[in-house]
Amino acid sequence: MKSFRVIGLMSGTSLDGLDVADVTFELLDTEEWKFKLNHASIFSYDKVLLSKLKSAVETPSYELIKLSIDLGRFYADKVNDFLLEFNINKSEIDFIASHGQTIFHQPKIGYTLQIGNGPELAVHTNLPTVVDFRSKDVALGGNGAPLIPVADHLLFNSYADTFLNLGGFSNFSFMKSGQVFSYDICPVNIVVNELMGELGKEYDEHGDFGKGGSVHKGLLDSLNALSFYNEEGPKSLGWEWVVDQIHPLLKIELSLKDKIRTLYEHIGIQIGDAINSSNSKSTLVTGGGTKNKFLIERIQYYTQGKIIVPDENIIDFKEAIGFAFLGLLKWQGKINVWSSVTGSNRDSSSGIVIRP
Repeated sequence: MKSFRVIGLMSGTSLDGLDVADVTFELLDTEEWKFKLNHASIFSYDKVLLSKLKSAVETPSYELIKLSIDLGRFYADKVNDFLLEFNINKSEIDFIASHGQTIFHQPKIGYTLQIGNGPELAVHTNLPTVVDFRSKDVALGGNGAPLIPVADHLLFNSYADTFLNLGGFSNFSFMKSGQVFSYDICPVNIVVNELMGELGKEYDEHGDFGKGGSVHKGLLDSLNALSFYNEEGPKSLGWEWVVDQIHPLLKIELSLKDKIRTLYEHIGIQIGDAINSSNSKSTLVTGGGTKNKFLIERIQYYTQGKIIVPDENIIDFKEAIGFAFLGLLKWQGKINVWSSVTGSNRDSSSGIVIRP
């Protein structure tokens, strides 16, 4: 049996913080992987850094380079704080695996960008670091996303037969004819949180605000008619798509509460359709949106199979655990991106290893 200890870092498009997970992985003689989450924390961004990240898509290139360096240093500082908090000796850690912060994602025209300077992170933690998990797959003609399905089906397959993540966007993975397939379904937190920001709130706690609104049939029909939902997978979504496709629809004269309530219904319908089309009997749901109880109710309403909500550590840190695992596969030179999931020309071992 082989054992590895990895620090996984994840920051999603909803910018609700940096997830840090200390994970031990064991490769059994049966070639099956087991994992143990030793420690985990979520670190909030300070207001200045958060503001810069939110406007990064419109930032001039030279400022974006500086922001990437600043973010890499922020990651390093938080990893060092994390190790001190839990009294972890750096000699016990094999390496860090960092997803970075997605700024641009346009795989159809050949590019994706995650910032959070890898050398900055490696040097200031004095630990090897694996970064840039998406670019190689995009170069191979793929979507560069979703990547977590590798972890879903190799680490979490005892929970359910299909997997749903509710982050900035929802993505879904399932097995068909012995192959794993996955795609982004629709926007979730990235839109709801933005609307809640008009009230000075970061998110709609438990879905209580939106629950009090009414579904607007015209807006719902317009959202459900977006062409992306009729496209075949693999497919993925980015902020640019939200600006181009969702924002114009939300300019309708309608109360904020009714807009969010309608979005919840839209999300429930789209996710229900995706899960039902896979003939899933059970779906493990993770990501920040899982804590939105009303949204989970709407998803279950439209879903034929069972929706499984795990314990809070898995909800909060599954993606950080997943990228730690993808980093481990890269560290070993093994396949960590499946072409059946991303639509690339071939499977690949993706990521860049940086030594301090």
